Amino acid sequence: MINKKMKDGFYPALGTPTNAEGNLMVNSFGKQIELMIESGAKGVLCMGSMGKMASIRNSEYSNVAVQCVKVVKQRLPLMVGVMDCSVSRVLDRIEALGNIDIDGVVATVPYYHKLNAGEIVSFFRLLSVKSKYPVYMYDLPPVTQSPVSFGVMEALADIPNIKGIKTANLALIQEMQRKNYRHDDFSVFYSGLDLFDMAIHAGIGKNLDGMFTCTPVNTGKLYKSADEGSLDECSRYLDNILLLRNTLVKGNIFSAYSYAMELIGCPGNYQADYDVPISETLKLEIYDVMKEIKEI
Repeated sequence: MINKKMKDGFYPALGTPTNAEGNLMVNSFGKQIELMIESGAKGVLCMGSMGKMASIRNSEYSNVAVQCVKVVKQRLPLMVGVMDCSVSRVLDRIEALGNIDIDGVVATVPYYHKLNAGEIVSFFRLLSVKSKYPVYMYDLPPVTQSPVSFGVMEALADIPNIKGIKTANLALIQEMQRKNYRHDDFSVFYSGLDLFDMAIHAGIGKNLDGMFTCTPVNTGKLYKSADEGSLDECSRYLDNILLLRNTLVKGNIFSAYSYAMELIGCPGNYQADYDVPISETLKLEIYDVMKEIKEI
């Protein structure tokens, strides 16, 4: 397995469409991935937060990853979520992947209990030693209660198998840039959707988010504008994506996202099995917004 270089651009956190029994809808999943590749994605995250990592059936977990590998066909880097609440449970997930050809695994801090800095360092240090794949850290304090600080990053700097971090903490990224933190072999993915245009302008070029998947048209134009150096155009297309995001959160975000994905031809249940459906009124509003921003 050769770890592919993570280039600047957008990295969609793929949604995981399942049927009523919780099994992967293979054709819908494949279409979603192709839409992202056609829009210019530089890599994908399979089974992150938007991909139902916390609620996917154990019996479907490896199948989702395998199907993603089959569709991607090594055309771009592929990372797989392995989030869980202990090193041993994360390693069980990695073992379930077999020996599929992926470019790394993505893990949050364990999220059942709040961890201190020393425990976060211990978790990632142990995981990185035992993982057969490169490890990418996922800083997600709204869920884990435990933010990743620069002190934690410094303590992990000597571990070659930790290859990157996804974070919405712009101050953390700026401190890493200022101190030239492992720039040669370490990828930083910024996930603060509201500021993607300004981050790109500031040289933070790798952006990762789930909203890309339901806005392939605007996402493609956003990053084409970025390549052309047009900040105003970047901001315009980002505003479109944010308009849809702000509409989806008027109801259950994952149920609303399921409807948005259905509208672009990628149907399925992207929400957990206990999530409540959205109202017909919100469905109409989502439809109108997606027409307005020319996604449908």
